[in-house]
Order: sequence, then C-alpha cells, then structure tokens
Amino acid sequence: MTESDRPDNAVAVVGLALRVPGASDPGTFWANIVAGRVSLPAAREDRADPVDGPLVAGQIDRYERFDAELFGMTHAQAATTDPQHRVLTELTWEALEDAGLDTERDDGRVGVFVGCGPDDYLHHHVRRDDRVVRTQGTEQILFGNSRDYLATALSYRLGLTGPSMTVQTACSTSLVAVHQAVRSLLTYECDIAVAGGVTVFPVERPEYRWSEGGIYAPDGRCRAFTRGSGGTVPSGGAGVVVLRRSADLPQRGRTARAHIVGSAVNNDGADRMAMSAPSPRGQAEVIREALEVAGLAAEDIGYVEAHGTGTVLGDQVELAALAEVYGAATPGCAIGAVKPNVGHTDTAAGVVGLIKTVLALQQDTVPPVPAQPGDGPDAELGAARFFIPRQARPWSTTVPRRAAVSSFGLGGTNAHVILAPDADGPVAEGPGAAGGPEASDEPRVAVLTAATPQALRDRALDLATWLDGPGADTGLGDVLGTLWHGRRHLAHRAAIALPPDPEQAHAALRKGLREVAEGADLPPARPEPAVAVLLPGQGVRLSAADAPADRDPAFAADLTRLQDAVLRAGGPDLRDFRTWDGDDPRLLDTAVVQPLLFTLGLAHLWWLERRGIRPDTLLGHSIGELTAAAYAGVFDVEDAAAAVVRRGALMGEAPPGAMLAVPLDEAAARAITAGLPADLCGVNGPDAVVLGGDPDTVAEIERRCAERGLATTRLATSHAFHTRSMEQAAARFEEFLRVLPLSAPRTKVISNVSGAELTPEQATDPGYWAAQLRATVRLADGVRTLLAGPCDVVVGVGGSRSLTNPVRRAARDLGTARPPRIVDMLGGSGQDVTLARHTALAQLWAAGCAVDLAPPRPDRPAPLPRYPFADTRHWIDAPDTPSDHAGGTPPGSQETDPPAPDDTPAVPAAQPAPEASEIATAITEIWQDAFGGAPLAPEDNFFTLGGSSLQAAQLISVINDTLLLALVLGDLYEHSDLAAFIHRAEELAGERDDEELLRLLNEIEEVP
Repeated sequence: MTESDRPDNAVAVVGLALRVPGASDPGTFWANIVAGRVSLPAAREDRADPVDGPLVAGQIDRYERFDAELFGMTHAQAATTDPQHRVLTELTWEALEDAGLDTERDDGRVGVFVGCGPDDYLHHHVRRDDRVVRTQGTEQILFGNSRDYLATALSYRLGLTGPSMTVQTACSTSLVAVHQAVRSLLTYECDIAVAGGVTVFPVERPEYRWSEGGIYAPDGRCRAFTRGSGGTVPSGGAGVVVLRRSADLPQRGRTARAHIVGSAVNNDGADRMAMSAPSPRGQAEVIREALEVAGLAAEDIGYVEAHGTGTVLGDQVELAALAEVYGAATPGCAIGAVKPNVGHTDTAAGVVGLIKTVLALQQDTVPPVPAQPGDGPDAELGAARFFIPRQARPWSTTVPRRAAVSSFGLGGTNAHVILAPDADGPVAEGPGAAGGPEASDEPRVAVLTAATPQALRDRALDLATWLDGPGADTGLGDVLGTLWHGRRHLAHRAAIALPPDPEQAHAALRKGLREVAEGADLPPARPEPAVAVLLPGQGVRLSAADAPADRDPAFAADLTRLQDAVLRAGGPDLRDFRTWDGDDPRLLDTAVVQPLLFTLGLAHLWWLERRGIRPDTLLGHSIGELTAAAYAGVFDVEDAAAAVVRRGALMGEAPPGAMLAVPLDEAAARAITAGLPADLCGVNGPDAVVLGGDPDTVAEIERRCAERGLATTRLATSHAFHTRSMEQAAARFEEFLRVLPLSAPRTKVISNVSGAELTPEQATDPGYWAAQLRATVRLADGVRTLLAGPCDVVVGVGGSRSLTNPVRRAARDLGTARPPRIVDMLGGSGQDVTLARHTALAQLWAAGCAVDLAPPRPDRPAPLPRYPFADTRHWIDAPDTPSDHAGGTPPGSQETDPPAPDDTPAVPAAQPAPEASEIATAITEIWQDAFGGAPLAPEDNFFTLGGSSLQAAQLISVINDTLLLALVLGDLYEHSDLAAFIHRAEELAGERDDEELLRLLNEIEEVP
C-alpha cells in the first residue's frame, strides 16, 4: 500500500512476537505455517483416531522460565508471578526490538492493551504455599497474578507511560485489545501501542478430556472447516504486536510489516440460543462495520483469517456470516485458520491469527490450512468465491491483496480487523547501509548491551553467528543503526569501533563479537560515571598521527586556534607539524615540544567535550598540568599559550641534561645516586622513579644500575627537567607569571608538587607554578589521590601508556574494589589514530559515558537475533495432591508439574555465621524467603536487592510476628543492610522484658 493509498486512519504493524506450540519466534512460526505443519501433541505423536482417557493440549516453550534480572525482579518475585505475566513481558520486549524501538529514548507515549487467561497459577501454586504467602504478602502476590495488574505491571517493568489497561473478552480478547489500541492511537492518547494476549497452562503436559457435545476435539486435532470436525484443541500461546499511526512513519523505505486500515468490535447481545452460542447476525455486523471503517468493499478482500475453532456450530455460524458480507463478490477469497496448526490459544487466539496474516501479506503468500490424517472433505463454505488453500501460493497473482482477521469470544464479543500490505518493492537499505568508505571523523561503532555479563556474551555470539549465516547480506548500516536505535541500552555493554572500508568493517565486527563472546566479565556501565583525563609531559614520543585533523574539521579548527595563539606569544610555528618525520630534531627541542603538547592536549580535551565527555578530574604530568590548568580555567587560552611558550623557552635555555627511568623506590634511588649531582625528577610508582642530571651523571647512574642488574630507560629529552638545572628557569618563570591573571580551577586538577588536589591558593600563586617546574613530579601520589576520589573511567591522552600504566598498577596494588576502566585514547604504535579515537569513544560509551555514537536510523530495522533471555526456572511447585481441575487446563484435566531441571539446581538457603543468634538465623531465613536467589550475605542491602515499601511492611510484620518484636519501618530504612538490621533487632530484643511478655501471654491463654 503506497502512502497515497493509505487512509488517514491507518495504523501500522511495526513489530511482533509470539510463542505458540512448535514456535517461539515469527520466523519459525511462518515456516511451520507455509509447510502446513501441525504442532499439536497429537500430530507429533501421529494420533489420528479418537482415544480413551485424557488428551494432551498444546504448550509453549519457557512457560516456567523467566529473565528476572532483565526486568528488575527478585527471584522470589519472579517465582510468585503468574507465568502469563512473565511470558507477556518477555514477548513485549521482543516485539519492541522487532519494531526497532527503544521506548526509554523514544519521545512517544506507549500504551498497553493486553489480556490473559485464568489466574490458576495463583490458586493452584502460589496460594497453596503458606511460606510464600507469609513472606510475600497478599498485595504483592496480587500484583504479580491478578488480571487487574496484567497491563499496569507490564507498563511498570518496561517504563511505558501511555494508557495501560487489561482487556478480557474470552477468546476474542487479544484482537479486541488490538482494536482498543488502534482507537487509542487514532485519538492520540498514545503514540505507540502494545497489544496482545496470553494463555499459559502452568503445567508441563496440560491435558484435557473429550466429552460428547463439548467443544474439544476427540483426537487432539483441530480440523476447522472440515466435514466431520469434532472440536478444537486447547493450547497455550501468546502474541504481541506493536502499532503506530501510519501517518507518523517515515516517508521513504519500508517501515511497516502491514497496515490496519479498519477494525470493529460488537457483541451478539441476546440474539442467540444461549450466552455460549454465537450469532451469525452479530458476526456479520462486525465484519460489515470494519469494512466501512476501512472504506473498502467485499471484493477488495482476498483472504480471511477466520476464528475457525473446528466446532460444528461455530464453523457453520462463522461461514454464514462471512458469506453474508463477503460472499456476493466475484474475486476469489481464501479462508484460513491457524488453530489447526497450533490449537486454540484462547485469549491469544486473535493476535496469533493477526500475526499469521501480517506475515502472509509481508511475504506475499496465501498461507495453507494443513491437511491432516483423518480429515473429511472441506465443509460447504457458503459462497463460490471462498476456497480453503491446502498449499501455500503466491498472493498477488491469486486474490486481491487485502486481508481480514476475525476473532469471536465466548460470551459474544466479536472483533474484525482489515489489513493492507505495506508499499510494494524491495526493502530499502538505510543510509550508509552499503558501508562505503567515509571521509569524516564520525565513528562507526557496533554496540551491544545486556542485563548480565553472560547475556552480553550470548548476544555477541548470536549476532556473530547470524552475520555468518542469515544476516550475511544485510547492510552494515542497517545492523549498526538497529543496534543503536532499536535496542535498549542496558548496563552491561560492549562497543566495537569499525574501520571505514566495508570489507574490513565486516571482518572487524565478526572478530570483535567473537572476542566479546569469549571475554571475561566487565563491570556494568555507571550512569554519569566520573571521568579522569591524564595529560602527558615531555618524554613521550610524538608523531603527526597525534593530530588527526584531516577527517575532523572541528578538531582542525581547534588546533589552528591554539597554534595561532602560540605564534602570537612568540612561540614556534606548529602549523606544519603533521608533515614532520618521527626523527625530526624539533621533537627534541623543549621550546617546541612543550607548546606542541599543550596544543594537542587542550585540543583533545575540547574534542572529548564535543563528544559528550567533560572530565571531572585532570592529572597532567609536568607541562600536562599547565594544559589541565588551562582547561580548568586557571589561565585563559591566550595567557596559557604565552605561559607555555615562556616555560618551554626558559627550560630550553638550561644546560643540557638527561633523564633516566629506574625501577627503584625513592630511598633506593637516593642511595644509588649517592655522591652524584643527580636529582629525583619524578616518582611514578612504588618502584618506578625518574632520575636526572647532566649527561655524565646520568651515564654513571646507568653504569651503577647495570652492575646491580637493573634495566633502565633513557627518556627522549634534551634536558634534565625537574632538577637543580631548572632553578634559574623557575625563578624567571615566576616573574613572568606575576603579570598574568590567574583564577581558581573550575575542574579538579591534581598537583604534581603535592600529589593532592590543586587548591585555589596554589593555582593563583605564581610561586607554585615556578616550583612545579623544578620540583619532583609526584605522579604516584597523584594517582592515589585520583583513585581515592570518584573515578570510574580514566582516559589517557597520548600514544604512550606511560601515564595509564601507573594507574593500572596502583589500582591493582591498592586492591581497589572497583578499579576504573582505563582508556588509551590514541591507541598504540602503528594503529590508525582515527580508529583508535573511535575505539576510545566506544570504550567510554561502554563505561556509561553519554557519548553520541548514533549512526543513521535505518528505514527498516534489521532482523537481528532476539535478546538471549536467561534460562532460569522461576517456579512454585503445586502440592502433590490430585485435582479434577488443576493448573489452568480445561475441566476434567490432570496436572503434572515440571521437575526442576538438572541444570538449575535448587538454591541453598542463606547460612548465617555459626555463632549467629536465633534472631539472626530467623531474620536471615525470612529475608532469604522474601528475595530468593543466591544465599544472602551480611552486607546485602534491602533496597539494592530490589525491596519495595510494600515488601518492607510485609517483612517487618512477619519478623515481628515470628520473634515477638516491635520493629517499625524506620528500623529497616535506617538499618537496611542485613547485618545492621539484625543488630537493630537484637538491640530491641535486649530491651524487651521477657518476663512481662510471658505474663501477658499466660493471661491471654487463661481468658475463656
């Protein structure tokens, strides 16, 4: 359907997900449909004849499993929650991903319209476990089980802010929910809508019994519109669609799976034999109304996905209604039904039929109704244009390319929806999908996120496998755009920067994904992480690659601005730096190198800021501290350039000297230089110092170190900085600074002189900056100060790891509980500097920084692998007592609970310390029951574990009743760690008068 053909009231189906017998994703489901595959247990067991005893109903995968961590639920909450709520939550997540929507970042309001089957899990599992009821409380249990909270709990778990309501009309529930969603979109109550339904039998092998005159099939097969059909087959199932106003879709590219162009809902009223009987008049009226809403005629419809239960009365009434509205037209019209494939999924039946029809339109294929062993001839369909396809066939050459879907509820609520295909033609790739080389500094980064480290590894492996298989021909731009725009950004992250060449980019992506899949756990990203930036001093090797200005005009402009400021201050001409060779003698000239380091460092700080990274802390080495001070506002740019030029010139006029890195501590370094005119230039670590002096002195130090077997490294400098040779330069530098205005730093800067934070008094004192030129660089102390403060990410500016390695070592030596992520912004030797900078941005984003790496949004989301939900069983087993109607299966069924699988052993109870008091033991057990999961530790916090105010009230009540205490909510809020709460309870118990308590209890027992 082209945009010009699209009615104003059209609503696009942009995403979908489902679970039915035999399929847990739309692709497998469609393959089964096209193949005419029946996924019901009777078909799998090849039972075509009626049998005595119970028959097996349909069941879905993962009904007892759930990813609690992804949705912020404790293990105990997940186990207490109805599997229907849980399945619907995971399917909504999948459907939103299929739509390429991250509702946290999308501006639109998302409405929820869903329904579910009976809450039998509540009655037959949860409420029969007294321990669960006691620790969870009635209110919490109802939040996870009552139909009243099906939609609202889903909105809470996913953060959806549009209208949220549960719809319940029996078998037509989910298609009525779709109609309600369409109405809400068209009246602008919401901008995106989630609609669907779910029915889950909380048993591994749900069973039903056939009875004469009932609605269930005697042989476990549904034979809709077939003579001799004996009824339907109950089945678990669920489906969700994501809808948007068609008018809101982009004008170019295929952005929808199909469009809903009309829908209607009504009720049969009293015009029927009984409340459970259908009415042909009511069904015909709802069909006619939907056509009128769509502005279409009967001959425009080429396929009807019927309710098709396979019951004699139901099929006859439905065919009569279809014939009344659609039968008089001339083009052929196929009649289909999904229930012969997957059974009657009750509240999910309508949306499952809708999804089947959407896929059929999208694939331009009329889907078949499966032929089954024991089928009779097709029923009389009531109109010459009707036919039942038994083989898949091309749609556009067979019948009009419009479709309708019916769903009729027991109780008389009918729904009918009219669908039209999206625009004809191939799916358009998004901008950059072909992935040609780029002549810009815009990063190309593939991002992956997950709720846990294992899910991140699984997601990376799934994507790598997909890229080697079904996704091999998908445009790289579509993949990157879908990963960024169409997936929620979760705490555990990986990001892979890619080169501009398409072939190299694909190879790098596959390699990076495999590395993530095989990698170790990384800490989760932090919201607004504290970032520190390290700025190098002299001694690092510089090259033209450190100034990648050709692909970044803004960076080039910053460099030009700073180079011009250096020139105006009488400094060297750095404008042709990119043409210098690596052995250019100017790179050893102090008067040149210091201004060069200043311009490169400050330009990179501004570059980071443009990318969304504003440092919280700056630690510069020697000249790097002046660069940090300039960024922090101690100097303005012109004055900073003048100070740096003057400093470099003065230090360059000092006598020649040399500097030597030696693996010794301070005391040992002073001992080895005894009797020599040498100075301690810097302390980089507990056994890493830099010594300096005149060339002969340094040569003697080298000789002494060699005698002791110590490996030393000469630094690439022409002078001995931070030694006695710099005293005259320091004095003259102080005089120069006295005429410059100095301000207190606006950003935290760590002092080289003290190793502590630079104070406002130091920053504004010219004498400090003179001393900084001469004094020992206390880098090791500065690193300890850095790690002691808020520091989540450390960025090293420069091609050397001379500053980041001391941070790595210090974090390891100090045993930092959560060491910072360390990012070397310009990579290593020989690495493409642009790719290295993009890799740094990727690492910063993975750490939680607000880096905008957004690629163009694709016209249509790439069909990437689904989220790898945790395969964890969350279940409360029902008591081993027989029941005539158990577990949500039809009347007369028998429940068989699934055993806990071998790969998910029972979680042991929390174990208090051996010397723990009875109070500590009791409270620990109650907390463990309340939260579930791994055994609790004394430092575990009630709120970090996921506790709510409602849960707090229940916990206090249970503990007070168990231990006869008088704890109040404030005790838990003020002592929220388990150990602290136990201590508070023991304090109250110590204040209790047990004799008085026993006396009162005796009096109560004596009352007649």
